[in-house]
Amino acid sequence: MRRKLAFTYIVVAAVLFALVVYLLVLMRNNGEEYQLKILSQQGYDSSVLAFRRGNITDRNGTVLAYSEEVYNLILDPSVILYTSNAKNPEPNRQATVDALVNVFGYDRAEINALLDEKPKSSYVRFAKQLSAEEVNRFTEYQTEYNTAKDEKKKKLHKDKVTGVWFETEYQRSYPYNTLACNILGFSGAESSEGHWGIEEYYNDSLSGINGRVYSYINAEGDYESVTEAAVSGYTIVSTIDYNVQKAIEETIALYKEEHEYKNIGVLVMDPTSGEILGLATDKVYDPNKPMDFSYMISDEELEAMTDEEKSAFQNAVWRNFAVNDAYTPGSVSKELTVAMALEENVIDTDTMFICDGGETVQGTTIHCNRVSGHGTLSLTESLMMSCNDAMMNIASRLNVHTMLKWQRQFGLGSRTGVDLPGEATGILFNESNMSLVDLATCSFGQGYSSTMIQMAAAYCSILNGGYYYTPRIVRQVLDENGGVVKNLRPELVRTTVSESTCEFLKEAAFETVNGGTAAAAALAGHTVGGKTGTAQKYPIEEHNYVISFMGFTPVANPKLLVYAVVDEPEHEGTNVSARSAVELERDIMAKIIPYLGIPKDTETE
Repeated sequence: MRRKLAFTYIVVAAVLFALVVYLLVLMRNNGEEYQLKILSQQGYDSSVLAFRRGNITDRNGTVLAYSEEVYNLILDPSVILYTSNAKNPEPNRQATVDALVNVFGYDRAEINALLDEKPKSSYVRFAKQLSAEEVNRFTEYQTEYNTAKDEKKKKLHKDKVTGVWFETEYQRSYPYNTLACNILGFSGAESSEGHWGIEEYYNDSLSGINGRVYSYINAEGDYESVTEAAVSGYTIVSTIDYNVQKAIEETIALYKEEHEYKNIGVLVMDPTSGEILGLATDKVYDPNKPMDFSYMISDEELEAMTDEEKSAFQNAVWRNFAVNDAYTPGSVSKELTVAMALEENVIDTDTMFICDGGETVQGTTIHCNRVSGHGTLSLTESLMMSCNDAMMNIASRLNVHTMLKWQRQFGLGSRTGVDLPGEATGILFNESNMSLVDLATCSFGQGYSSTMIQMAAAYCSILNGGYYYTPRIVRQVLDENGGVVKNLRPELVRTTVSESTCEFLKEAAFETVNGGTAAAAALAGHTVGGKTGTAQKYPIEEHNYVISFMGFTPVANPKLLVYAVVDEPEHEGTNVSARSAVELERDIMAKIIPYLGIPKDTETE
């Protein structure tokens, strides 16, 4: 029994001795490889895979915003500086630094200083937003260097290009630069969130879900990983048309060269559905570089601003005048006044008016736009001549309650629900603070405020037979394979006025262009209707105005509405004309009618 036990001990001891010898040999020959493998796993146990933010396209599929793959260069000093050979310290440092300098042109001293500063770190973001071409150049260099068959090197401690890897992220890109910036908005750092426009309003849909890589060492000691793929964001298909949008912006740019003003807004809609085909203001920026204002102001002037001043300046550039700002609408609202009076049966289409230059209401004299008076006018002529006196006469047959009821029926004083952020409500009177003077001035668009989108949506309901649709800037949401996630169909909210009232107002608008205040809006071969607007801003003594024109075509069955507003145009004294707003609208309509395929419907020269 003792001999057997002794033999067993000897065998076990021999096996253990052989195992120790084997491990020593293994460590001598492959120790560095295993050590690097272990070091390479430090900090990589769990890493994020960025999602791709969804595209934004126009109604025909033209891509207006997309996310492209870019790469961050990550250094791992703990791997780059690792050595197990005292005779050859930091064998990989020079090879790796040489690779970074040769491929990217980085500063050698800067890289070495960083390695000395953070020798034990395993994650240092050294460069951002490299292209795939740059990454490929480096990996090819690294592969070629590390696999070189240099016999002399094999006898020594071979150095390697190591400790460098690339982290994927996405950069938001707007291929048409400033085009549709008021509609699109822009995305934040690393495509994380949207600001203004569609980018903000549909941020949840455009955003995806980050993926993750989980790393571990298996039973054989090898490095393995499990990947949860990132989920891309949805594609947003907008209602706008690239060519319509381009025509609007080009026309505004030409207008800016010849006129002075404070703000310009242009809104183009399909009155049959409430879809917005184009929207632009005079405030233009590049969503690729939303913080670059060098084209407007010097760096010194910007730096001299306080934080509050800088924020106000930025918001003034980024905000959307057509949606975010309210103004006094003026005479474009006169068609709404006539509509409510016809629906309340206090007038009919044959009612006549006498304009003597103004009305006195509760001791206050309110002048007509023609102080000498228009004389006797029909209801149609009162719109054609934009007569304030006739409108005040109509208001006197209504009352405060009825005026406010119909303003709300047309969507004034409340948000339309347009799918863009920061929509303003405008300001209406209420029954407790609205006097008869206020009633009179509201009849021709003074005394309250509205937004462009409110007024355009109200007009659309007149042009389509009395149906009020929620204005929309997006029509579809698609997944990354093009499958439909959601169709945003036209949303009918309510009816406003009767079809007979609509027909009368469309004809009166046609006569306004044919022989009234909007003659400059006429287009050869097309029936055009519209209404001019000139409103005095408060405070009155400063003599600032808003001019506008609401135009549509064809008159019998409108397919296109174009609303142009110019805030604080240049003028002399109180001599203000809406003509330049009419011409702005006309030039835009003339460009987009052929593109939209709207046929000629008249022989008018």
